Amino acid sequence: MDKQIIDGYFFASSRDVKMAIKEKDAIEKIKDSINIQNTESVYDTYNKLVTKNYFVTPVGMSFLHDMRDYLKQFYGEEELKPIAVADRRTKVEDDVKLELNYKQLEKLKQENSRLNRIKQRLVIMVISMIIIIVGMLFIVVTNENLGYFNAEEKVLNKYASWQERLENWEEELIRREEALSK
Repeated sequence: MDKQIIDGYFFASSRDVKMAIKEKDAIEKIKDSINIQNTESVYDTYNKLVTKNYFVTPVGMSFLHDMRDYLKQFYGEEELKPIAVADRRTKVEDDVKLELNYKQLEKLKQENSRLNRIKQRLVIMVISMIIIIVGMLFIVVTNENLGYFNAEEKVLNKYASWQERLENWEEELIRREEALSK
């Protein structure tokens, strides 16, 4: 439970603890980098931190408040920017909305991947059908026996050739009979 208490503030979630630790580390770096005697540098740093809303946990807010109290000795109240305090309930509600959006995003990703698999299968089926149809057309065009298309013409040609042969035989037989009867 001590892990959730930072600088005397209790944090309910591990996420808030991480944010507070991050802010505490940043505060230490800021303290090391600025010269407290140079009020202009402290004033500029304070303004940047307040403008960017860099701190959101009580640890960071406390540091900003301490900086503000120090700067009040040198600057008037109207010269110091007010510290914006985030509404904790709004942040929690935003976190819940963010989590719901994340879950919806995951569901959409799963649905999208399922639809992509279906799409791939359908594309494969369509390509297969196109190949089959092209193959059938190729067979029809290149096949000399077109089956039913030329069947009537083939039969007529066959009978025509038989009729021609029969007529030739008949003529031949008539000639032979005439030759024998003479």
